Amino acid sequence: MASEESLIIVGASARAAAFSALRAGLRPCCFDLFADADLRARCHVEAIPAREYPRSLPGQVAGAPPGPWLYTGGPENHPEIVARIARDRPLLGNDAEVLRLVRDPVFVSNLLRSAGLPYAEVSLREPDDGRAWLAKPCASAGGTGIRVWRPGERLPRCAYFQELIAGPSCAAIFRATPAGAQLLGVTEQLVGEPWMHARRFRYCGSIGPLALTDRQREIFQLLGDALKEGCRLQGLFGVDCVWRDDEPVSVEVNPRYTASIEVLEYATNTPFLAGVALGKARRVVGKAILFARQALRFPNEGPWLETLRQPPSITEMPAFADIPAGGATIKSGWPILTFFSQGESIDEVRGRLQALAAELERWLYRQ
Repeated sequence: MASEESLIIVGASARAAAFSALRAGLRPCCFDLFADADLRARCHVEAIPAREYPRSLPGQVAGAPPGPWLYTGGPENHPEIVARIARDRPLLGNDAEVLRLVRDPVFVSNLLRSAGLPYAEVSLREPDDGRAWLAKPCASAGGTGIRVWRPGERLPRCAYFQELIAGPSCAAIFRATPAGAQLLGVTEQLVGEPWMHARRFRYCGSIGPLALTDRQREIFQLLGDALKEGCRLQGLFGVDCVWRDDEPVSVEVNPRYTASIEVLEYATNTPFLAGVALGKARRVVGKAILFARQALRFPNEGPWLETLRQPPSITEMPAFADIPAGGATIKSGWPILTFFSQGESIDEVRGRLQALAAELERWLYRQ
């Protein structure tokens, strides 16, 4: 893409991809559910009415400036919407036919089984083997709607069973190339963290990059190559995994710019949307998303104001992001805002994020 070309970004939250586009010299025009203050300060953004999401997307995007488009979290679950928008403007990413493959859990599990790679087993029938299983929606993002299944419970409509693997979560980020899948890095996934008031399986942040053994790197590379070829993936994509016996077990494929990508971008000083060579990681970076433990009205004042009053250079990691407008109503269980930290190790960064979460709690609920 040429410098200063418009890029239309669509999804539940467009901010991370929009900032990546700005670092790549592009002009993002965004459509998302939140239209947060820090995003509005940087580029054009239109809020998607929640009650009309995603059916309103084709009509809204039709009025955007000329240029290609990409989607972030959410639209991959609606291939018919992706197909409609892609009829009118070039798509940077995976089209509807690819989405129907990669979002089919049975197809993906069969693909990985044939390749001899570790994956969480799935089933469309009620399991009776005594193992722990999850009930997962066919169309979800960020862990929304996932729950532990109990024998005898009715499976929700449009859902499937997936083997529950007990272990830490991680995410691998790839770029599809003609030669295969380029492994860009792996992050630790923060999922269901009580200190961020996130529900059990809800994504609430990333820390990385992780240091990998040769064997772990080999497994991730084989996994990326198998998915890229078998599902015909293009561009950036992510694979969520759970560690079992120090090996990554695939649990979900995200065929798009993912939430953990910006952690690797800040750690390597590389805007992934620019398609440039990957830089060397100079630090460990973490981001965390604080969720509302109870409904609140977002304060007009707080430590995030400095980010709004004096935004850092777009190439610098901000202290806060996804900042709501003062006075906005945040429902219980909804994301409030994102915050960042950096350090020399995963543990150091996790500790700093926990301390920041506690400080934010005092600001948000002191009244």
